[in-house]
Amino acid sequence: MDFRAILFDTRSIQNYIFSGNRLKTNIGASYLVDRVFSDALLPVIREALGEGELDDVTWRTVEDPDWSQMETRARVGYIGGGNALILFRPDETEDTLRDIVARFTRHLLAAYPGLRTGAAIGILSLDAAGRMTSPHDLTALVHQLKDEQNTVFPLVNVPYTGLTLSCEVNGEAAISYDRDEKRFFSAEVEAKLLADRKSDGHEAPAEAELWRKLKSVLPTDKAASFLDGFAFPMEIGELGQRETEDYIAIVHIDGNNMGQKFADCDTLTKRKNMSLSIRQATISAFTELLEKVEQEYDTYGSYLTLHMKDGKRFLPVRPLVLGGDDMTFVCAAKVAIPYAKFLIEALMEKHIPGCDGIASCAGIAILPSSYPFFRGYEMAEQLCGAAKASMRPLYNETKQDSCWLDFALLHGEQAPTLEQIREQEYHGALGNMHFGPYRVDAPAVQEKSLAALLQGVSSLRQSMPRNKIKELRRVLARGAHEQREFLAQIHYLHQAGESIHLPQVEAWAAYENNLWRNGATPYVDAIELIDYIPSSEEGMEE
Repeated sequence: MDFRAILFDTRSIQNYIFSGNRLKTNIGASYLVDRVFSDALLPVIREALGEGELDDVTWRTVEDPDWSQMETRARVGYIGGGNALILFRPDETEDTLRDIVARFTRHLLAAYPGLRTGAAIGILSLDAAGRMTSPHDLTALVHQLKDEQNTVFPLVNVPYTGLTLSCEVNGEAAISYDRDEKRFFSAEVEAKLLADRKSDGHEAPAEAELWRKLKSVLPTDKAASFLDGFAFPMEIGELGQRETEDYIAIVHIDGNNMGQKFADCDTLTKRKNMSLSIRQATISAFTELLEKVEQEYDTYGSYLTLHMKDGKRFLPVRPLVLGGDDMTFVCAAKVAIPYAKFLIEALMEKHIPGCDGIASCAGIAILPSSYPFFRGYEMAEQLCGAAKASMRPLYNETKQDSCWLDFALLHGEQAPTLEQIREQEYHGALGNMHFGPYRVDAPAVQEKSLAALLQGVSSLRQSMPRNKIKELRRVLARGAHEQREFLAQIHYLHQAGESIHLPQVEAWAAYENNLWRNGATPYVDAIELIDYIPSSEEGMEE
């Protein structure tokens, strides 16, 4: 049966969420993106077609619906991953569908300024099981959306207000007065702030939605007491970083080959079930992390400055994007790698239709609290891309999924891309001094495993004093002669009875005699992470 259909998508999501350097605007923007279809699109469709003429329940509650039966004028095919598919009866006119798109985009200008969306109108052929038949399949609508992305560039802020005051957050015309902060902001920034602000004694919409989302994957009895006495920080300065170690981390985790997995779904039923399962698995993995944080919270005081407000203890982590096949969170720098490792491993334990565990890769940008937030997010995304570049050859050769992560330290004025930073700041006389990315799901005997890196960090703390660690970092950038002299000095001191030696890591044994091998060395990464991995004395599990 042929249905009329509209496929919506959201565009430039990262620009919209991370354009400001204030955590409150990032949180509010993430909430608006997450809810735009449920809170804005669906009411618009009901307004256009009639209150009882949209079925937005079946796709969520019925695992195997009959797609040929359509008792209303429209029904939701699926919502997820920044997309929404809406099906209409074949007798609906194209003018009706165009009117819905026009109403929706007009509403966005007022309620969601700055948020970019796209829409493709077409025909979708489905049988009762949701099997799509070419040429009227979902691929045609996706291609139409892609073509529009390259040719249509809509204005999503109302321009030409006549006001000359610029918003301090995004540079747009500051036309909205914020009564709480007693300052003018752009309409876009004000909408984001209001989404994460209490009003009339009610919890902020973004906060209420986050807690609802996290509790939705828990049994009723556990949900009632989940993280009782804890709260998520609302400011960057509340994440727990110490004044003398004022570094945070932005972590971006993305599922591997998810586009291909969705493309392999030959029915709409499989696609919508996979979308729902992935969302639940992602939220569930993060909920498990938070339960772990609650259990070990008392140990954090040895290396974090923990905050409290209104009787609630602040967690050292704040999710910003959560619910699709990717997630982004900000946290104190010292917990970033342990948290990322936990989440990647937790996702691998999630079994969903078509996947024996969700394999993923992570990028971790470690940066000062005052560093431009969007720049940090961009770097986390590039690092995740570098991790995926290490994953793909193995997948292409063996179809074996694997999980990787990469990290970088940001500070001051640096080149705009990860490749340039690595070339300019990590180029030694014998090769590139960055050894990663690192495989999370590999045993410690593999030199590129995260387990080997963590062993290296732990061993380095015990094997060398700080002055020798700094000297090793300098020597690694120089030539073979300087490195031989350093190794000879270390050997002499060891022979003289001092407990000084290179990190003892089985997987790195081949590097102990010359520090380098085939243009690579693992020691610089271990040196850089020594201040950003909690020690065993501080409560980290070895």
